[in-house]
Amino acid sequence: MIIKENGKISDGFYVIGPAAIPVYLLDGPAPILFDGGFTALAHLYETQIKEVLGDRKPAYLFITHSHFDHIGAVSHFKQVWPELKIGGSVRCQEILAKQSAVQLMKDLNFEGTKNLKEMGVHPLNEKSFEPFDMDILIQPEKMIEPSPHLSLMGLSTPGHTWDFISYWIPERKILIASEAVACYQNDGYLQTEFLVDFDANLESLKKIKDLEPIVLCGGHHAVFTDEDAMQHISASVEAANHYLTMTEEFLGEEKGDINRSVSRVKAVEWDNRPWPKQPESAYLLNTRQRVKTIWARMNKHRNYKKC
Repeated sequence: MIIKENGKISDGFYVIGPAAIPVYLLDGPAPILFDGGFTALAHLYETQIKEVLGDRKPAYLFITHSHFDHIGAVSHFKQVWPELKIGGSVRCQEILAKQSAVQLMKDLNFEGTKNLKEMGVHPLNEKSFEPFDMDILIQPEKMIEPSPHLSLMGLSTPGHTWDFISYWIPERKILIASEAVACYQNDGYLQTEFLVDFDANLESLKKIKDLEPIVLCGGHHAVFTDEDAMQHISASVEAANHYLTMTEEFLGEEKGDINRSVSRVKAVEWDNRPWPKQPESAYLLNTRQRVKTIWARMNKHRNYKKC
């Protein structure tokens, strides 16, 4: 099943907020949140979390990676629930310590707020993104037990970013993979999500596939269950390879011109896609990085062949 709405996914497991920009909630003796969405949607997330938990409080929040649309409301959550323990990778913590990175997140969250206003979404939290401190630094491939009878493993799954952690709950066969897998768009298009390393992304997809999850949580728009979970992993590999072939062709025809190649990719992927979709500046930022990554890979392979 492909679930494209918020709400209950399975016993004690929920999509919080809009499915396009989700926070995931695993209820239990020590409720766990995964990712922090947009700053602008902080009040919506808070309200829906309280609707599930009542007077209880989330105990943990685990972050997959440091992009603005996955950590935007974390500081708000920490203000509402001061005892909330925030976990993520060492690299994520290092990124949050950089003033330039924080300013970029502020700018992108501001644009996200503007787009939501234009779409008529309300009420919105119009405060600026604020950085936060980590309470738990995840050691990849090390099992932790956030509550009795529940195990959680953070998996290093780079490709989209270098700081990327996916979260595996073996007792429930739930995998919060976010953008370690392709992003299912509202028109059915699969947006491949490698940014920093194409081949690392394929290795991460192989690692994910070997787990055989029955609930696979993407970064945006969709949760996949049962046979659709494994199918989406395979489709993510196909989408990545298709993107590679397309972009290599554009780069070859444009003689390595990054700007013209990005424009051609955008015309295929983004221009005619209906809203809601990734804000244009964030899309261009990511697409430029993907194109540059592929161009570097092409040159590396070319030099290797010369040797």
